[in-house]
Amino acid sequence: MKKNKEKRVRKPLKDLTLLDRFLFDTAMSVPEICHNILSIILDDPHLPKIHYSITEKSQEPFYDSRAVRLDLLAFDENDVVYDAEAQKKNTGRRNLKRRSRLYQSHIDVNLMEPGDLNFGRMNDVYIIFIAPFDLFGEKKYMYTFRMTCDEVPGMALNDGAVRIFLNTHGENDDEVSEELVEFLHFVEETPDDDKEIKNERVRELADQIDHLKSSQEVGVRYMRLWEEMEELKQEAIAEGKELGIEMGREEGRAEGRAQGCAESHAKDIERLIKNTGWSIEKAMDILEIPVDERSLYIEMIGHMD
Repeated sequence: MKKNKEKRVRKPLKDLTLLDRFLFDTAMSVPEICHNILSIILDDPHLPKIHYSITEKSQEPFYDSRAVRLDLLAFDENDVVYDAEAQKKNTGRRNLKRRSRLYQSHIDVNLMEPGDLNFGRMNDVYIIFIAPFDLFGEKKYMYTFRMTCDEVPGMALNDGAVRIFLNTHGENDDEVSEELVEFLHFVEETPDDDKEIKNERVRELADQIDHLKSSQEVGVRYMRLWEEMEELKQEAIAEGKELGIEMGREEGRAEGRAQGCAESHAKDIERLIKNTGWSIEKAMDILEIPVDERSLYIEMIGHMD
């Protein structure tokens, strides 16, 4: 059988959805689009203006602690902080729930200046995950979590922290706004779906996304990023094969090839983390490392440090 050695075909920019990391990050870097999306999610047409928006924001509070790479970190005029994440792949309920906890903790640490003991000045924080799957299995479009008291039902801690998980495949249309439902459907729709958008703000968002996709500057950035990632993957494959063959002469061809590929992928993940500041989870997402193999690479990278 003839092997296909050609590179993977790049998905056209026009076919990307907001669940694709590049388009999501690009859209959220525009304050007007960021504000539109957040106001729809929070059902607040009067959401204060976004005055500060950064995509791919790195949070590194200590030199020896784990860095976190956030898709979006935005502030509104009342200094409320928003972190929004497009989570296309389901990496597991436990993983994502605790990842949201990690993100919140890193944001909180960076909100305080060294020596500042006035914790009452800490900003309100919203952590938002948008996903094409139901993490909790209750068929809801939105799951909103706030701290409450076990002993006194209904007593909220009101510590200013809110975590929201959005599911584009919810079924409780009568419990949420029509605007949110249409937005979540739009999030994973491609131009081929050709569905009429009824809501005015979602229609405005669709026009804003179409404008981004038709931008030559955005197109060039997308092409360059894809080429860089594709070259990285091809290098990993080539290095893995070479190492595998070399080790196979000593320990067995099949075992050597597998080990060589693993070591090559581990080095590739480590290089990607160092060059971009991404978390190890995001690097493995980009390199499409299977979930059941990730613990091996985490251990290997730990031994490389």
